[in-house]
Amino acid sequence: MSDISEKLSKFKGFITGSQVDEFFREFDIKFGAGVWAAGDFSDRFNRIGYFPEMPSDLKSKLKRIHEAGIEGVALINAQFVKPDSTIDWNLIDEAEDYMREFELKPAGLALDLSGFPKWKLGTLTNPDIRLREEALNVILESLEIAKRLKMDVASLWPGQDGWDYSLEVNYGKRLDWLYEGCLTVAKQAKQLGLTFSIEAKIKEPKEGNMIIPTSQFALLLAKSINSELGFNAMGITIDYGHELMYAVEPAFTVYAAKKFDVPLAAFHINTAKTHSNDEDRIVGTGDFWAFIDFLYASIDVGYKGWMVLDQFSYRMDPVEALRLSREFFANLYKKALAIYSLKDEFEKIRDIGDQAKILHYIKGLIN
Repeated sequence: MSDISEKLSKFKGFITGSQVDEFFREFDIKFGAGVWAAGDFSDRFNRIGYFPEMPSDLKSKLKRIHEAGIEGVALINAQFVKPDSTIDWNLIDEAEDYMREFELKPAGLALDLSGFPKWKLGTLTNPDIRLREEALNVILESLEIAKRLKMDVASLWPGQDGWDYSLEVNYGKRLDWLYEGCLTVAKQAKQLGLTFSIEAKIKEPKEGNMIIPTSQFALLLAKSINSELGFNAMGITIDYGHELMYAVEPAFTVYAAKKFDVPLAAFHINTAKTHSNDEDRIVGTGDFWAFIDFLYASIDVGYKGWMVLDQFSYRMDPVEALRLSREFFANLYKKALAIYSLKDEFEKIRDIGDQAKILHYIKGLIN
């Protein structure tokens, strides 16, 4: 671990600007942002948006990510789906040109149809077989988008699949539909050289539960599908804030995926309060102990995928919000690396089981 310490010695204090770029290069950290994190934002309290004058076309959003000094971008399939549920391949060609213009690397494709009113009762688990099949076809065709844009991960967030009330749905039927849909998508993704991934969230927009409420359930689903296929075609996307929503330790989920041999396809990073809603605030503005723990776990299991900002800075200029998250992330990652550089000693102390000794040991490393 002395090599890590030597590298860290070049990055004193709180690093900013070009130092962050150098830090990411030094430690081979792939840092990106979801295109949805680049504004404008609206919510049920302000439906016209908090910056209505801000252009929300794809090029403008990609430009803002570039201006924030971020190298990778995750796109979302919904922006390429036309009202008739076909894909706008001309816009995909434009996206390629814009990414080249702003020197943005592909950091994955989000599969999300939650914003389409016709799928308000779900996509892969919609009670209407016609709408289920249509959603599946759109998701399968979206895999071709990922391939065209040279993405290596296509991550599904089934945002409208779930229920609002007890007794509303037959859970067994919904699980059957979910399993069969994911099995089909995973097969096709494998043929295209992609990792298909699924992202858990306990609630919102559904107020009862969503069909993939926790990453532990996502692990079970992916493990079962991979077992049936005989190879690892499906992984999970861990959204840090979603883990906090149901009060699990996010670092524990990282080790669980490693233990049960389910690919960690992507990480979405942000901040939320425990047992709260999906706030998607700036990285590092919540419990940074838990976030450092999460980053330590990602280093320890050898995660090499993208760290994608998934944030909604409603009342803040999105470029400034992206810049701040980038800086806070880099400095907290630096803390995690400092602990990891002392891993042998750190783990010996942890093995003792003396909580005070552990806290005394790390207090100087995360000050």
